Amino acid sequence: MRYVIVGNSAAGLAAVESLRAAAPGAEITLVAAEEGPAYSRVLTSCYLAGQVPEERLFLVDEGFYRSRNVETLFGRAAVGLAAGENLLLLSDGTQLAFDRLLVATGASPQRLTVPGADLPRVFTLRTRADAEAIRQAARGAQRAVVVGGGMVALKAAEALCALGLAVTMVVSSPRLLSQLLDPATADLVLHRLEQPGLTVLLRENVAEIQGDGRAAQVVTDRGRELPCDLVVVGKGVRPNVEWLGGSGVAVNRGALVDERLRTSRPGVYAAGDAAETWDAAWEERRVNALWSNAVEQGRVAGLNLASPSGASLAYPGSLAENSLHWGDLSLIAVGCVHPPADDPRYRVYTRQDGDRFYRRLVFREGRLVGAALLGDVRGAGVLRSLIRSAAGGWEERAADLLSPSLSYGRLYRHLAAALRPA
Repeated sequence: MRYVIVGNSAAGLAAVESLRAAAPGAEITLVAAEEGPAYSRVLTSCYLAGQVPEERLFLVDEGFYRSRNVETLFGRAAVGLAAGENLLLLSDGTQLAFDRLLVATGASPQRLTVPGADLPRVFTLRTRADAEAIRQAARGAQRAVVVGGGMVALKAAEALCALGLAVTMVVSSPRLLSQLLDPATADLVLHRLEQPGLTVLLRENVAEIQGDGRAAQVVTDRGRELPCDLVVVGKGVRPNVEWLGGSGVAVNRGALVDERLRTSRPGVYAAGDAAETWDAAWEERRVNALWSNAVEQGRVAGLNLASPSGASLAYPGSLAENSLHWGDLSLIAVGCVHPPADDPRYRVYTRQDGDRFYRRLVFREGRLVGAALLGDVRGAGVLRSLIRSAAGGWEERAADLLSPSLSYGRLYRHLAAALRPA
């Protein structure tokens, strides 16, 4: 059997490990658009800020691939998948035959389409090369504009502040982290982030980036002029699946997969940020671009690739989860934190102590499906486990789950008391 894995990040590496363990003699080829061994994209903002040296970015070295007998085709992007035969088309003209294929191509940053968006010193932050380019531009710089209010934008802003730049964030939505947080939690985050050197402009869009030879000023749709030395765009990511067009692989936002991570085309699987998997909290297909989700999907996909039936293991579903640590601010949000306001199945419980402690729990028909913790984030693992378990009956214990002293021990004591004979 000839196996091809397209992608060299979390999902691709996990698939290599599980596939090689399950099929010691298999022929495995790994294709990656970037050169060199895999590194952690999660740490690119820390690398930008100077908090992590370059050598600590790397997850593996060249020996990882040699020891697992994996042929590597670095610096070659997948550009197509033949519709009538098992041939992967690469950017250098290579046609690579396979018996089973894993799409683990990750995601790319969304870019601006306004005038001036292609000027020098307008960056995105996704790769090691992106972080290095921004670091070079930041030397001697004084002011930066960050476009977006999501997690990537916040991490970019934090890194630039750490480098000593004055940062202005231009956020089109009415709150930070609008895809992740409810309005109350987002307001608390904004209040905690207020500090000299950081300005957040909500409900405002970039209309144009101006400059003679490089970005020098951002103009917003309100007519505001923001002089700057560089611009970082953090408007989210899009799955890298456009190359699958016409291949027979069904694509929505990402490649659609079943519980075995099989796409609509026999012999082709997908995992990681390129895959649209079942969301265990929302109970629908979603792209949850998270490192831990990608690792687990890669592991499951690798085992299924090696299975004679191609379906040895089911994937239980992903969870949206994000964390932010900025100075003394800590935030963790898991699952369905901001449910539809007009859906009577959902009930929300909160507990707050000033702006230092805030917790929000979301239940759907008695089952915990979402949690946001701001300030004291202890107990996040307990809440994540309850969301993942899909067990009902927890809404009546919402007060206990909101407690800052929540722990597995406390939880078990409550369970024991509930089960004790009268």
